Amino acid sequence: MDLVTLTTVHDVGLASIVRGVLDQAGIESTTTGTVDDVFPVDEVIPIQILVREGDLARARDVLASYENEPEEDEEE
Repeated sequence: MDLVTLTTVHDVGLASIVRGVLDQAGIESTTTGTVDDVFPVDEVIPIQILVREGDLARARDVLASYENEPEEDEEE
């Protein structure tokens, strides 16, 4: 299974959100970096979100759809 980088983030919380969105869409992902740390660190660590090469296009579409969803406050 060849893994490719979908995106790189610098926030553990954001990495978790991205992985959750992918998971809900049925796309498996993994990360590089220290996303399992519970306590914040003083340094900025790039965290790569990796997916299977065959899932890359769909994963990009899923993230694009998520990023373009209006927030609840904007709907009113």
